Amino acid sequence: MLRARLKQSLAERGYRLTRQRAAILEVLAGTGEHLTAEEVHRRVRFLCPDLNLATVYRNLNLMARQKIIGKVDFGDGRARFEARADHHHHLFCLKCGRVIEIPDCPVSLDEVVAREHNFRVIGHQFEAYGYCADCEGRENGGSPV
Repeated sequence: MLRARLKQSLAERGYRLTRQRAAILEVLAGTGEHLTAEEVHRRVRFLCPDLNLATVYRNLNLMARQKIIGKVDFGDGRARFEARADHHHHLFCLKCGRVIEIPDCPVSLDEVVAREHNFRVIGHQFEAYGYCADCEGRENGGSPV
């Protein structure tokens, strides 16, 4: 279902479903992970061996701009991509790299503040950085929090 929805989103925005794009979407839909372009490239080469890294970057960024897939940066300067493009946020463990998705939005932008500054908000991102319970327990030398 997710694979079909991603492919349909691409067509709805006027883009062809090329062999390369189909392979990239297949890799993203097949994992619940947040993958870098390099990781996508490594995995996609099993489906499309002649696909080069530049094409992967170009297509990932195109699909992220079109809101077909999600693109996030967990503070390390490396963009990561995910099959979900719907509005959600993340908690990111700085020790083990675990990512916890937050389905409800913790950010509330007051419309009055936006109007006061003559600013039209069209979107936002929220990523929180810290330590998961397992790593926090190891940091404290005891059991997880």
